[in-house]
Amino acid sequence: MYEREKTIDVLRRLKAQENKPTPEIYVKTAKKEEPVKIVNLPQRKIEDLMHKVEEIRKKMKTGNTGSSGYFNLYYDLKNAEQNFLKEGLILKGKNFQIPETTMKRVDEMLNSIKTNEVKK
Repeated sequence: MYEREKTIDVLRRLKAQENKPTPEIYVKTAKKEEPVKIVNLPQRKIEDLMHKVEEIRKKMKTGNTGSSGYFNLYYDLKNAEQNFLKEGLILKGKNFQIPETTMKRVDEMLNSIKTNEVKK
């Protein structure tokens, strides 16, 4: 048959494999998204409001209403959108130090809310 390798030889061989570099083709490169650094209070507030509106919309689309009904979510969505509109207009009116990416997201959401109101 075949001759069995000594345990010490197996351990040395395995230890040598640990030290070998992994070929580049096997290394997964993960895309790193820039985390939004929230520096000031207005930015944090608008980010929280955007997150709340998006969360409610997601619940309504997936149908995960839980114990609350669809109409309760609709009411909560309209209130969250009104709060966001109010804060968004204040944010655009004053000159706060807010990154461009956040301002683009705010503009997109403001436009989507305004177009939804016009459709009705």
